[in-house]
Amino acid sequence: MTRYKSGGAADAALMGSLVRLWLEAGTVMMMRTGMSLFQTGPAGEEVRMIAEKPAAFLQAQVAATAAAGAAITRDPMDPMGAMVAAGRAWTGVISRKTSANRRRLNRHISAK
Repeated sequence: MTRYKSGGAADAALMGSLVRLWLEAGTVMMMRTGMSLFQTGPAGEEVRMIAEKPAAFLQAQVAATAAAGAAITRDPMDPMGAMVAAGRAWTGVISRKTSANRRRLNRHISAK
């Protein structure tokens, strides 16, 4: 498990992760909107778009809870470290899912 500290660079890294997640999620939303407007999306994309979210959010929540628990056990006097660890773990899981969607949709667009 990766160790995260709070303050300074750790907080900046968390903010960077959130910005990257925001940009990638926006890109995926834009791609899916365009595909549904022009009806060029892969078969089953509408169902996939809805069905993938509960599992991804549950996986992210489990990772965040485990990271926060490990951080607070390691240093009980640093609750911000636990929050940073939870945030980094959560954004890490969601970012991997979002990146995979972006790559998959890019391949679909490139194949056209």
